[in-house]
Amino acid sequence: MSIRIERVQVKPGGPLEQSIDWSCGDLTLAYGPNETGKSYVVEFLVKCLFRTGARSGSGWNLRDMGGGGGVTVSGLEDQPVKMSISKRPKIDETWDADPRGLPQDLCRLLVVSQGNTRLSTSETADGIETDMLREFFSGEHLIESIRNNRALPKSAASASLESGTISGSGQWSDKGERERILAEIGSTQDLVDRFNDQVSHGAIAALSASRDQLAEQLEQLQAGRQYRANQLDSQLTSSTDQLEALPSTETIESVSADLRSLRRARATVETKQERQHELAGQRDDLEWTVSALDHYDRIISARPESSPSRGLAIASAAVAAVAVVAGLFAQRLALGLLAVVAGGLAAAHLWRTRNPPAPEPDDPVELERIATEFQRRFHQPLGDRASLEQKIEALKKLGREAEVLGEQLGVETAEIRHETDRIRRLLSGWKNEDVSEDEWDSHIESLRRERQQLDQRVRETRSELDRLGLSPDGKDAPSPETPWDPDHFQHLTEQHRQAVADLDDEIHDQSQLLEEAHRSVGDTVDPDWESLLAALEHVLADRRRDYRNVTARMIAQVAVHRVLDDVADEEARMIQDGLEGAVIRESIRLMCPRYVALRFTEDGLVVVDDDDDEFPVKDLSTGAREQVFLGSRLGFARLALDGHPAFLVLDDAFQHSDWSRREWLVQQVVTLVEAGWQVLYFTM
Repeated sequence: MSIRIERVQVKPGGPLEQSIDWSCGDLTLAYGPNETGKSYVVEFLVKCLFRTGARSGSGWNLRDMGGGGGVTVSGLEDQPVKMSISKRPKIDETWDADPRGLPQDLCRLLVVSQGNTRLSTSETADGIETDMLREFFSGEHLIESIRNNRALPKSAASASLESGTISGSGQWSDKGERERILAEIGSTQDLVDRFNDQVSHGAIAALSASRDQLAEQLEQLQAGRQYRANQLDSQLTSSTDQLEALPSTETIESVSADLRSLRRARATVETKQERQHELAGQRDDLEWTVSALDHYDRIISARPESSPSRGLAIASAAVAAVAVVAGLFAQRLALGLLAVVAGGLAAAHLWRTRNPPAPEPDDPVELERIATEFQRRFHQPLGDRASLEQKIEALKKLGREAEVLGEQLGVETAEIRHETDRIRRLLSGWKNEDVSEDEWDSHIESLRRERQQLDQRVRETRSELDRLGLSPDGKDAPSPETPWDPDHFQHLTEQHRQAVADLDDEIHDQSQLLEEAHRSVGDTVDPDWESLLAALEHVLADRRRDYRNVTARMIAQVAVHRVLDDVADEEARMIQDGLEGAVIRESIRLMCPRYVALRFTEDGLVVVDDDDDEFPVKDLSTGAREQVFLGSRLGFARLALDGHPAFLVLDDAFQHSDWSRREWLVQQVVTLVEAGWQVLYFTM
């Protein structure tokens, strides 16, 4: 029984200004210019007759309609049924219980709105979606429904099985669960291994024994350290006492300086004594020289003296007279020169008068004897009486020097004697025995060296005592078995510190292990180690079983996808066979006589002519594609309705075809009407 629209009632709304009430026959034509409500009426028909929700598959964007009305349809039940926008069920819902079912996009097959002849809801190049082809030709979307089943994740399709390993990507819940279970197995196994390793082997007991052993060795070394501190303190006291018994460094250096000063004083005295000895021989020379001067004077006194030069006196008087005359005549320059000349002559006269020439001696033998003795004594020749007088003055001066030296030597010698006695007493007191002067230097040097050695020993002993970092306790303890060794003590201290840290870490790790075990198995298990270990092994067995189950499920999912891939190949063959079936071929030829069939290829849909030449649908002209889509629509509708005729709602379905083809298409529509189809055609 065919489905037909018997009556259309639409109240005003949108661009529709007047109510309509049509009784529809086999062919109903609705003419009207733009914006008069043709498409509004078509959308009203769609919303009354078909599901238009998000899951309907129509993909149309329909306007909201406030107007009322309804559509009366026959062929659904024994009596015509009036359908409205709000009334359910719709046509495509009426046969949901029918085993044959209806395609979700039945509306697309029976209605062309606003000249859109495409069968696809999206802008595909072919105009026909592959899902529609599957629905018609490959077992009612069986493969796709299995693939879309939530129990079969899409990520499993790209997974692979190699050497027991499952690899894949994307949101695969079983893969995430398997990884989670595997991680739980690893963490639980780690807990079991740590239980077996740390608890069964007594790690805490072993670490405690090692720590205690190191502590005992440190205690023995500490006893040796205390003994060494007492020993060093005794040595320090002894060395300090010895050092205090010695004269201070300042005292030693002062005596050394005094000894050097004494020796310099002695050298000075010796030099003065030598000089004094030399001066002692000058006394005889002085007595001889005085006697020689007396003899010299007696010899020369017997010779008469000559008068001073009268010529100098006369000349001087004459120059003076001339000067007086010049003065009278106011000759100042001449007066000055004459005065100078007169003064010079007078001075020469006075000098001759004051120093008369030595008389020639009258006893040459005696004078020769004096000159010879003078030469022998003083190693220089005798000149005249002045030479004797000068020598006497010099010898008198040396005599006075000898007297001074004598006085100095008396004082200095006494001081040297006193200083020598003082140094001898001081050095002998330090050594507690007499020390000869020959030993003074060695004794001072010995004291200096001994003090330096003791001072060095005190510093070293005090430094070692400070490095020990331990005060002496004053106890007289026996020598320890383990002598003090700072390097060994440092090494043992590091070992002991590490042993304590290891023990603390182990205690912390085992406490943490206990907490982790409690969290893993729950608080219902007894807190003892044996119960926890047994519970962990039980949990580990459960996780391994879960791992095997999810792994088996994943392998099954991968296997199902592989089977589906194989079936998909068969699906492609079924689609190809369906497109080349008689119903589709007849429908294509009816609406587009140049082509005889549709064919499904890897590059998309193609149409085939009588010569079996293929033409991609996407490359056809707009009019040719429109005819192919109309023919495909008719063929798919025939298949969906099992060959029963139904209604077609065509809204400007031929607008892209030229006039000659439109006329031919109208004829084919009339042919469809004659074959039992009902057509509602809306155009301008």
